[in-house]
Amino acid sequence: MKRSFYAICLVLVVALSAMGQAKTEVPRVEVFGGYAHGLSSQGWNGSVAVNVNRWFGVVADFGGQYIKTTDIDFQEKIKSHTYLFGPQISFRFKRVTPFVRVLAGGASVKATAVESGQTFSFSENSFVMGAGGGLDVRVNKRVAIRAFQLDYMRTKFFGESQHNGRISVGLVLRFGGK
Repeated sequence: MKRSFYAICLVLVVALSAMGQAKTEVPRVEVFGGYAHGLSSQGWNGSVAVNVNRWFGVVADFGGQYIKTTDIDFQEKIKSHTYLFGPQISFRFKRVTPFVRVLAGGASVKATAVESGQTFSFSENSFVMGAGGGLDVRVNKRVAIRAFQLDYMRTKFFGESQHNGRISVGLVLRFGGK
């Protein structure tokens, strides 16, 4: 166990020292948009990150997830939207930028079910706490591909805690420079 801990510390020290040596331009603003997949849902994810310095930024993240099930005499549609804000730490290398972040904000869910001709509908809002990270791969000075972004989100709808995951991929546009 101690050896694993020391190995992880060594990797982090080497990575941080390499970061200091790499000469990469830091974009002032990064705008992400792409596809998102949850446990049983699909949708979109977008964010705007404002970089304060080489490694620290503030991010606003927005997402929508949708589920639709259809059976012989039953149909259900669930729409959920999240709006999250928080700090993001980026580890900038020449070709890749891994990042981690902690987010908090809100979520809304709206569900509609039709069973035997009767329609039932409900909605609720919730506080959300989340954490995640990902990896951007540089294409050129202004464009990167988000190879993956993994997020864990905890909500509380209808008196029950939900633990949700989301994976996103897409395009990152970079503006400004430092």
